[in-house]
Amino acid sequence: MALDLTPFGFTPTESLVYATLLRLGPSTGYAVARGARVARANAYGALEGLVARGAATRTPPPNRPARYRPTDPQSLLAHLATLQGEALDRLGRQLRDISRPGEPVVREVAGNRAVANLVMQLVARAERSVEGVMALELWRPTLPAWRRAGERAQLKVGMRGGMPPDAPSWLEPATGDAPDATVLMIDEAQLQTLS
Repeated sequence: MALDLTPFGFTPTESLVYATLLRLGPSTGYAVARGARVARANAYGALEGLVARGAATRTPPPNRPARYRPTDPQSLLAHLATLQGEALDRLGRQLRDISRPGEPVVREVAGNRAVANLVMQLVARAERSVEGVMALELWRPTLPAWRRAGERAQLKVGMRGGMPPDAPSWLEPATGDAPDATVLMIDEAQLQTLS
């Protein structure tokens, strides 16, 4: 089965050359062209495309001839996932800006897993701030979303029902007058109330 990187912006030749580099290991453009059975000019073009997209590295000059090393597949996958996630975030913001509803949207969900999924979706998209109160049982299942939001938004959340042992600095115990529900204000625009 041939490796297909085209859905991620690579050309078919770059896909073939990356697979060849993985098979051969660090190689010259000439060796890659022979291994992939493509014209040398096409191989060098594909190798430079891979370098530009972070899928390969080239030994720096003055080493002649230049040798190309494939990026570790797991690292490439993580890099592509990050790029795709950023593109989806941009698309989501654009779609949200275009289609702002005139009336509030109400979603009913039942069960801790469904509630955690909804919290994850909304918190992960936070750009500026998240403030509110959250139940302790939602902490672990939603932790990846909180980490992602923490990279770009200011967070200030009170935890109801105790504190996790690995609590970040922005997580505080909820005050005594906090509501007996999870209430989150996300980017000063979304209010989420769960009970």
